[in-house]
Amino acid sequence: METAAFVIFLLYFIDLGFYSIAASLAKKTKKSNSIAHNFPFVSVIVAAKDEESNIRTCLESLIRLKYPKEKIEVIIANDQSTDRTPAIVDEFALKYSFIKRVDVSPDENLRGKPNALCQGIDRARGEIIFLTDADCEVPTQWIDETLKYFDEDTGIVGGVTHIDPADTVFSGIQALDWDLLLTLAAGAATVGKPTGCLGNNLAFKKEAYEDVGGYRKIKFSVTEDYALYKSISKSKKWNFKYPIDRLTLVHTKPVKTLKELFSQRRRWATGGKDTGIFGIGTMTPGFLLHWLIILSPLYSLVYFGFLFVFKMAVDTLFLFPILRYYGKVSHLKFIVFFEIYYILYVALLPFLVFIGGGVKWKGRKY
Repeated sequence: METAAFVIFLLYFIDLGFYSIAASLAKKTKKSNSIAHNFPFVSVIVAAKDEESNIRTCLESLIRLKYPKEKIEVIIANDQSTDRTPAIVDEFALKYSFIKRVDVSPDENLRGKPNALCQGIDRARGEIIFLTDADCEVPTQWIDETLKYFDEDTGIVGGVTHIDPADTVFSGIQALDWDLLLTLAAGAATVGKPTGCLGNNLAFKKEAYEDVGGYRKIKFSVTEDYALYKSISKSKKWNFKYPIDRLTLVHTKPVKTLKELFSQRRRWATGGKDTGIFGIGTMTPGFLLHWLIILSPLYSLVYFGFLFVFKMAVDTLFLFPILRYYGKVSHLKFIVFFEIYYILYVALLPFLVFIGGGVKWKGRKY
């Protein structure tokens, strides 16, 4: 038992050490003014289905963008909403000419969010396309600072999103989960191994999108954002970036129930099956360590306590520099609760991905 624990912990420590270095490189991703200084026309696409409780805050943040309004359009792809989402969008569109509503129609070749995004992008006039979600708030400099990561060869740029507010145990657990996963994703992409991204903070050249055939040609995925990122990053024509930058940090809301959380994480894990050997390989030490901790009480409660505390300490050391950089160190007050959740989540979710039913998103099953 001691030998197994030592080997697994060593692998986990090496794994996080590698990602720590990769994350520090992501913070140092070089910027370029080769495109940004020309103020290219950009399109912001938001897929919205029954988002009346969120869309107003999202639109207000987009209105506050410092980018020249004559160089921007905001397209809300209304995906057959049955609530007041269309009315709220129309309210803003009457006041701001750069905001437009596109009503999404069914497409026999596309499903769910990829269909909404595709129809929004089809109408977009921008040279650069930005994606965010209806439950997000973007910073005022989001477009300006993200554009600085584009050069002639860069086709797509990912970005980090944080949960806000993280003021309860349930929201704090989610916040730390996002902090960890997106730090890993940014680090992996920065060393040339894209293993994930989120479409609520994503930008790409429309030319790069069209080069890979867009969502009509990309194989359907419940994590359509990662599918697009992977397609462009694997093309021989375009480079990709995933910086860690507080100036482009987007904020989103925590889900409200365990059922929603389970559904969200199951969808992510299902899409994560496509991360390849590198992604699976770097996730394996954590998976083994979590099962070791779960089974350790059968060996010794003292041993369990030691493993749990040691893992929590290692994770805290990994997260602290990133959270300090973002000014989110307060998230660490939930670390004990997060570890309990995360140990069970990582150990069990891979099995749940392969058994029973499809994945649900916005009331639709895939």
